[in-house]
Amino acid sequence: MLAFALAQKPDSLAFIDIWNMFAAPEIETERDCVAKAVVTTAFSLEVHQRRFRPDVTLLFLRHPVDTYDSLFGKSYANEGGLIDEKFAMLEEVFRRGNGFDRIVYYEDFVFSPRSIIELFNRIGWQLGFDALLFRRTSQEIDSANAAACPDIRRRLKYGTGNIQAQGVLRDRVRFSPPWGKTAHLPRLCPSLFEHYAAVCADRGELWHVPSRALLSCELGTIMRELTNSSVIPEQSERAGYGLRLVNGTPQCEVIDDEILLCPTVQGRETRLTVSGLPGTPFQRLRAAAYAEDPRATGTTVRIQINGAAGECLGEQEFTLCHSDMRYIDLAFEPQTSPITVSLGVRLAHGIASADHAAIRIQDLRLEQTAG
Repeated sequence: MLAFALAQKPDSLAFIDIWNMFAAPEIETERDCVAKAVVTTAFSLEVHQRRFRPDVTLLFLRHPVDTYDSLFGKSYANEGGLIDEKFAMLEEVFRRGNGFDRIVYYEDFVFSPRSIIELFNRIGWQLGFDALLFRRTSQEIDSANAAACPDIRRRLKYGTGNIQAQGVLRDRVRFSPPWGKTAHLPRLCPSLFEHYAAVCADRGELWHVPSRALLSCELGTIMRELTNSSVIPEQSERAGYGLRLVNGTPQCEVIDDEILLCPTVQGRETRLTVSGLPGTPFQRLRAAAYAEDPRATGTTVRIQINGAAGECLGEQEFTLCHSDMRYIDLAFEPQTSPITVSLGVRLAHGIASADHAAIRIQDLRLEQTAG
């Protein structure tokens, strides 16, 4: 996905996913070009650099356990070296600390894609935030490669990997602890684990991922029952639950386990309220929220939980723009009586247009946790 985002630069050449049995290509061209190579024992970083002669080398990292879980069981997991040998080689490259100009994190690409676009611009690879719409297709990129390098398919095998052209997948960051088949990883790459612990502490709430729950109540089923279609009505009651939408817009909808809310003009909040929800034993409200369109310039999200008498049990507020994502993880005291959940969106201060301002909220649920 990182290489695919870079490849959105018009007229650039891009080798998005070079197969592990090939080194980065030798290319004679005046056009901007990006190549993504994976860690193997067959080709060192120095070999890739000597052939491709990059102006900038990025070391793209993902949490070691999440990486191992993703790779384990794949047909190519032990190609170009055994999986453990690859992790040991990555540790060596990282510990040496030379041979690359910048470190880029997969987790930043999920939680704050705009920060990656801003980094690209700082290193001279000019892109707008609309690059995250991925309008330049893999077929167009491949055609540009073939036109500029007619023999490239004869001497290089590459593809697009497992990219999802509709955008960044939002549920792939887990920061899983090492155990079972990954219990040995901290011995293979101790520096990487120490580094990730430090970066997680530095990122704070930006990289927050909720812990696992003991008991969960998905609110998607209740929402679908109350709306009875994707369109959200102004008011609905059924089976003891109540729904109310204030300052709704035509874009507001409920589809499967997702809620899409779009604000109106500056100063007015679009607010969706669901009442009659179970209290005890639940003590947390959780979901993922992100700015749907990378061209979004700022939408403020406010989540509130109220008791039977209208008292505020918990509240969380944050602002999202340019495809930012945050996890909602709101704690409250368990209640014996039903509770009400409110989701509100409004244009951020200084933002005048509601264009591209929609916020998508996924997997809204009440949970009981151990802590």
